[in-house]
Amino acid sequence: MPEAGNGDLIYEINQSGERVLVRSIESVRTAYLRFTNRSSRPIDVWWRDFNGAKQHFVKLEPGTYYDVNTYLTHPWEFTDVTTKERYVINNNPIFRAPANVGGMRYRTNWNITVGVRSLRNIVLLFLVQNLPLIVPTASLGLPQVLADELRSLRNLPFEKPLFALGS
Repeated sequence: MPEAGNGDLIYEINQSGERVLVRSIESVRTAYLRFTNRSSRPIDVWWRDFNGAKQHFVKLEPGTYYDVNTYLTHPWEFTDVTTKERYVINNNPIFRAPANVGGMRYRTNWNITVGVRSLRNIVLLFLVQNLPLIVPTASLGLPQVLADELRSLRNLPFEKPLFALGS
C-alpha cells in the first residue's frame, strides 16, 4: 500500500522490503491502455514522472475513457476531482500495466472504480449528501475531529452525487 511522502511524492515497499519512491523508471516496453471511469464522479488521471512528481493528464467524466500510450514501469493514479479521494484499478491506488500487456499491438481496457471506503468515510459522505446546509455541523454533537472533517467536506463544491446507496 502506498504511503504519503514529502510534498507530492509518495513511497511504497518493493518486493525486497525496501521503501522506494513511486516514479516512472524507464520507457522501454510500450503499453496501449484505455482508462475507463466506471464511477459516478468526475476523476482526474495523474502520471508519476521520472522524479516522482504527479503530472495531471486528463479529467474523465463518469462513463468516459481516455486512451494513453505509456510504458510498463510508468505509474498512474486517479482521484475524485472535488474530494481528492483516491480511486483504484483492480483495488490498487497506483496502477502499472502488467507485464503481459507490454508490447501488445492492441489497447487493453482498465476500469477505474471507487476503492473500499471505511465506515467513517461512508458516513461523512452520506451526511454531506443528505444533511441540509441549514443544519450547523456543531449542532450534531460529533467529536471535534469528525466535525472538522465534515465541515471541510461540506465546503466543497459538489456537482454530482457522491455515491448512491446500494451500489
